[in-house]
This record gives sequence, C-alpha cells and structure tokens, in this order.
Amino acid sequence: MKVRTITKNKGKPVIGLGPEDSLDHAVTLMMDHRIGSLVVTQNDELVGILSERDLLTILHEKHAMWTPLTVSHAMTPNPITCHPDNTLEEVMKMMVDHNIRHLPVVYDGKLEGMLSITDIVEELLKKAQFENKLLKNYIQNWPDQEDATAE
Repeated sequence: MKVRTITKNKGKPVIGLGPEDSLDHAVTLMMDHRIGSLVVTQNDELVGILSERDLLTILHEKHAMWTPLTVSHAMTPNPITCHPDNTLEEVMKMMVDHNIRHLPVVYDGKLEGMLSITDIVEELLKKAQFENKLLKNYIQNWPDQEDATAE
C-alpha cells in the first residue's frame, strides 16, 4: 500500500500556519482540531512542522516568556518527509528511526498531505480485518475429508 492511498482517503485538510504566526494561535489550532502537529508553510512551500513536543520543548526552555514567540522559534525546520509512493513499511521505518508521529507528504516540492501514526494504524487494522475475513471464509469452505478422498 502506498501513502498516496491514505492521504487521498483521509478527506481532512492539512491544518497549518505560517512561521510568523504566534504560538498562542498554534496551540488554539491544535486544540480546536484535536491534532498533535501543524505544518508550517511559507509561499505554499513546507518550511517546518510544529509538534506537541516542539511546544513542550520551547515551554520548558522559555517558561512563561513564550507568549511573544513565533512558530519559527519552536518548529522543527526541514522536517523529515515522505513521498506519496512510499510504502507503509517505508514510512513506518522513517517514523520509528526518527521517533516521529507525523510525516508531511511532499511531491515535487509541494505539500500533498500529512500522515500520522494513527493513519497508519487504521490502515493496518483495516488490512488485517480484511485478511482475517478472507481466511475465515477460506477455512469455512475447506473441503471435508470425505469430499477430498472421493475425487
């Protein structure tokens, strides 16, 4: 399965903001949309990603002084990305190797979507359920011993 299949079927728009937007605005977006990361774009190009971990890091470093800071102070610049034709196995390895839960999908330098660990788990679950159904059907239609010897 390719990343393209997941992002095409997701249906939700990618939520993002600009590098000069306030962290207050970023937190509001995350809370309103119940998401753990935001893409950071400038002139329609991906320039960073802002995750819950980034917010916690800047909050820890700056404590109560974080209100006047902008997203560019906390975002992860040049984030790890994947291509729409990457397989689930490839993107899972990327996520594990880099300890990330969100992966922007980029094609020809343009942001195409956002892949989360939840998207991957949902896809794997659907696949497992489908395979389980096929196996149960196959076992239920297994020929009896008498049928097999009669042939």
